[in-house]
Amino acid sequence: MIPIFQPYLSKIAKKNLDLAINTNWISSQGNFILKFEEKLKKYHNMKYCLVTSSCTSALHLSILSFGFKEGDEIICPSLSFIAPANMIVLSKLKLVLVDIDKDTLNLDLEKAEKKITKKTKAILIVHQFGHSADMEKLMALKKKYKLKIIEDNAESLGGKFKNKLNGTFGDITTLSFFANKIITTGEGGAILTNNKKLYIKCKEMRDHGMSIKKKYFHIRMGFNYRMTNMQAAIGLSQINEIRKILAIRNQQMKFYYSLLKNENYFIKRKFKNWCLPVHWLMTITLKKKNLRNKLIKYLKKRGIESRPMINPIEDALHLEKYRDRKQSIVAKKISTNSLHLPSSTSLTANQISYICSTLNAYFKKN
Repeated sequence: MIPIFQPYLSKIAKKNLDLAINTNWISSQGNFILKFEEKLKKYHNMKYCLVTSSCTSALHLSILSFGFKEGDEIICPSLSFIAPANMIVLSKLKLVLVDIDKDTLNLDLEKAEKKITKKTKAILIVHQFGHSADMEKLMALKKKYKLKIIEDNAESLGGKFKNKLNGTFGDITTLSFFANKIITTGEGGAILTNNKKLYIKCKEMRDHGMSIKKKYFHIRMGFNYRMTNMQAAIGLSQINEIRKILAIRNQQMKFYYSLLKNENYFIKRKFKNWCLPVHWLMTITLKKKNLRNKLIKYLKKRGIESRPMINPIEDALHLEKYRDRKQSIVAKKISTNSLHLPSSTSLTANQISYICSTLNAYFKKN
């Protein structure tokens, strides 16, 4: 079976992990944590970096760091992984869902502007499936309405908007290092910001609300959202190889696109000329309705794992009160008719050729 995704772990990652274990620094302190944070900060040219237990915890800390009041509103795309929405609601804020753009699959900023009210305090933008959001338009909205911008760059690490890295525009940014992301620590995340006050608040909340100046003196509500030194050891090896990883994955995307034919049956993603995309998950949207699940079964029988697109956030049972079917038309259509194909860094040219020939054969018959 060709898996949908396999983590890339080099010999250096294993060597670093052995070093962390041999020094007995296996918990949430150690040199690998500091080195990983420094490398992430340097790569993004940001002043502050904080590694966390997950991107979800990074989102939670980031949202809380602004000190929004209960009932304040944050705009979020209606199609993304559910973590951003969950963290907005968990922070006792009002979740405002807005439909996505059909080409980029990112938040539709024209629709978003229409949802801005006096209670709107922030826009949480997700750089979706490797494609950057239109940060020029977004930063104009920030200035016009005096909003905070939270960038969720879990899926687009290394991608750029007009030659500037995703995650370097907003007030604060979160990253994910889950096993299927561009780089991994197994589980893990990070926060990037140029704002010292936000950084300090996040750092204190990450460690049970403990003051950064006085150990075991707790000055605010906090959590255990720390990354372990062992995870950071793996992460350090990955960020040191980020250019190699991105080059391999983008070459895979080009090869996929050169082999996939029969575009009468499906739509390949279109990338805006201002975007330098990252190949995270190879995504196609089928033109024919009710075909996706049949295709997934067909591929599985032939040794190819695939995955349906995530559901719109408003489909979640616990978020029913935020549901507005009329405003999520694009999100629902994309979600229902899209699937992801194998996208591991280790994926070979022969495997991609087999996947594409299998797909092309299926479309000829159907």
